[in-house]
Amino acid sequence: MTSNLALSLRAALPADWPAIEALLQDNALPSAGAREHLHTFLVAIHDGVVVGVAGAEVYAQDALLRSVAVAPAMHGQGIGRRVLTQFLREAARRDIARLYLLTETAADYFTRFGFEATSRANAPQALHASAEFQGACPDSATLMMLTMRAERAVDSALPVAVIGAGPVGLAAVARLLERGMPALVFEAGSRVGANLLDYGHVRLFSPWRYNIEPSMATMLTARGWQAPPPDELPTAGEVVTRVLEPFASLPAVATALHLDTRVTAITREAHDKLKSAGRDTEPFLIRVIKAGVEAEFRARAVIDASGTWRTPNPLGANGLFAIGEQAQANAIFYGIPDVLGSARARYAGKRTLVVGAGHSAANSLLALAELARQAPGTELLWAVRNDNLARVFGGGDADGLAARGQLGMALKSLRDSGRLEFVSGLRINAIEQDGPSLRVTGVGEQGRVIELRGIDQIICATGQRPALAMTSELRLALDPALESTAALGELVDPNLHSCGSVRPHGHRELSHPEKDFYTVGVKSYGRAPTFLMMTGYEQARSVVAALAGDWQAADKLELELPETGVCSVTLSDADAADGNCCAPVSFPAALTSNADTGRDACSESARFDLKTQEDINMTTLSHRDRELVALGAALASNCAPCIEYHVPEARKAGLSDAEISEAIALADKIRQVPANKVLASATAALGASAPVAAGAACCAPDQAAEMAQTMAKASGCCAPAVAEQAAKSCC
Repeated sequence: MTSNLALSLRAALPADWPAIEALLQDNALPSAGAREHLHTFLVAIHDGVVVGVAGAEVYAQDALLRSVAVAPAMHGQGIGRRVLTQFLREAARRDIARLYLLTETAADYFTRFGFEATSRANAPQALHASAEFQGACPDSATLMMLTMRAERAVDSALPVAVIGAGPVGLAAVARLLERGMPALVFEAGSRVGANLLDYGHVRLFSPWRYNIEPSMATMLTARGWQAPPPDELPTAGEVVTRVLEPFASLPAVATALHLDTRVTAITREAHDKLKSAGRDTEPFLIRVIKAGVEAEFRARAVIDASGTWRTPNPLGANGLFAIGEQAQANAIFYGIPDVLGSARARYAGKRTLVVGAGHSAANSLLALAELARQAPGTELLWAVRNDNLARVFGGGDADGLAARGQLGMALKSLRDSGRLEFVSGLRINAIEQDGPSLRVTGVGEQGRVIELRGIDQIICATGQRPALAMTSELRLALDPALESTAALGELVDPNLHSCGSVRPHGHRELSHPEKDFYTVGVKSYGRAPTFLMMTGYEQARSVVAALAGDWQAADKLELELPETGVCSVTLSDADAADGNCCAPVSFPAALTSNADTGRDACSESARFDLKTQEDINMTTLSHRDRELVALGAALASNCAPCIEYHVPEARKAGLSDAEISEAIALADKIRQVPANKVLASATAALGASAPVAAGAACCAPDQAAEMAQTMAKASGCCAPAVAEQAAKSCC
């Protein structure tokens, strides 16, 4: 063994991956999952070439050692020993408590470094999610463990802190008390459910059955409380007075509750954001202000359920306050004013502009329309940034929540009635005083300037964003666009989703690199719209189970959300879609009746040959056009995961958002055209490109469900080749 080989050790770089992957292949080691953890890898360099490597998957205080490999031509020269020795030093510096590995042939070698064989049953639950445990390493591989240091833990007698005493925060408290875990609850408002009380007059579209958390109900019932009728629709205020306040009055809850207490910062005791050593074993330090006095509390874990209601988005389409917006604050209301109640005098006889395309805007517009009927001179305008209103108009009778569907239909009826002035595609950039009223200026389609004059009042219903300042000293993983938890970003991104439901998720998707810190409730969605209370209740249950160490309960997710009846992509204004690859697809009756549409793609008479009718052959199309075909097919099938795959793929192929939006609109029109006439009439009648027409025509409604299943079952959930093959077989 040569010990004086010229060798340098350094952290792996992204550019090293091809060489690392080759080393793993040369040593018959799995590469699955390795690249995602490249930031932990150490490489050995000899003559400018990567000749050795070792890496790990880090899970809090535990880590899975993997990918320890040396170039075959250089075996026996001590490279592996030097790499592994340095790696163990790095693991100790990172405060790793236990290091695990799986090996088939090198157990004796690792024994020299202190590793001992152990049962897989002893592996921490987090390791089971790694690619090596999921099958990259066979079941016959030996699990070995090296104890790096004695385990330290946060004082379990400390409480779990819950930030926010709204429905989800109090649901977390109920689950904590149910398990005998002490809790602290901080609420900035003077009452529990303070955010709900801001729009307490609004009747929710989800009935009581979806708004009462089971553990809260159990604790209340034991004190003689009676649940409201399950199918009755409550107002937001009634949720507070009939459920949250009775629950907060229970002795076990009342002693943990701190009202009028605003959390200003959360950190680790004696640790700033930079310091790693011993971080996970130190308690959280929570700084608050109450009655102008600062105080600090210690907690073993933190559940952030503070919501986003207090940080509304501005009117400016660029995410900033429009020029003059703050100066005109007295004429702008953010949220849902009580137009027919306490705020009636503010809007009666006035010309009011409502900005936004969600359910908050819908409630305000419908209330203003009623006020206009009662109070002559009341005028209303509605401005939206995007002209695709599928989300707010909703699925009508197909909506699993009848009141939500009715709200959307009522708004559509109002828009179509002409009783309001509708301005589509307005991106506001300035608000100025114009005599006794306001002038709102913005940019519309193709850059044309739009001015709205004579505005007396503005209702801003453009959504909310999370307040992140109080967690700036914590190590959080946030989606860069939504500011949701990172793992939820792809599931709730309104740029891709519109079905209004999200697959069940729990503690894993709500956690952060900061151990035992979780974001739940609407804040977990960041800037994404439309969050149902029952989703938050399930989140709270899973997170508390994880904090209790009950991993089986924490990972058992059972949540069925009512469908919205909307399953089409809208690029800038959509709800969250169902991320389940095998989600059922439903079609409006008008699209499934062959008698109405004349479509029967399964019959030979209705089938058509792309090559003979329009000289389009999938194998000869450009990548760009192939993506258009695949996107058209996905849209026509209403396969949500296929759509969410092909929208970004279309972007990669060079399609602009405007072109994709056009394809979406065209696919909807194409569904109404007999299949054997689509290509002949597409360009002339619809203005559709032939590839979009081809893709959409491949999926007649009576074949769409079958095609969606084919795509859903495919490896990778609608890979381009699978979509292409499905399109070919359909056509």
